Order: sequence, then structure tokens, then C-alpha cells
Amino acid sequence: MKKLICQLGFVIGVTALITGCSTMCHKDQKETNVPWASVPAVVQSTIQAHQYGGTVGTVEKETMKCGIVYEAKIQGSEGKCAEVTVAKDGKLLKYKTEK
Repeated sequence: MKKLICQLGFVIGVTALITGCSTMCHKDQKETNVPWASVPAVVQSTIQAHQYGGTVGTVEKETMKCGIVYEAKIQGSEGKCAEVTVAKDGKLLKYKTEK
């Protein structure tokens, strides 16, 4: 019984930690459009890897509580659009498609 309670406590603790960490990364409302040439090469590479034949439109640099991220709008074929969010180290944070 003690072992079960310890395991349950561990699971709850890890869940709370993950939830706390994910909620720490919110916008600080500092967004600026940046020219493609100013986007770090590692970020450009990740955006291009998720371009899927589309065209990169605007790129915004956003200051968030967890650091700087880049959000690119991609115009795809057949009127579909995508939004790619990448951390400054090149890690893909989010990929969302839109009509």
C-alpha cells in the first residue's frame, strides 16, 4: 500500500511539474516582424523543413517568458496556410495548418 501511495504521489508530482512548465511559456506581448535575412540559420532550416512546397510569408520574432521564438506564416498550395513556431535554437514548437 505504501508503494502504491508513493507511486501515485510521484505521478501527481511529475504531472504538476509538466503542467507548470508548459504554462510558463506565455507571450509577453512583444512581437516584431523580421526580415528573412535576420532569422537565425538554424531557425530558417526548421521552417524550411516544414514548408512542404509552400512559400514563407511573414516571420515574427516573439519574446515569451520561456525565451525568444519565431513564428512563420507559410502560404501553401490550394489556399491552405500553415503556421510554424520555432525556438531560437531551431527546435520545432508548433505546426498548425489553416484553411
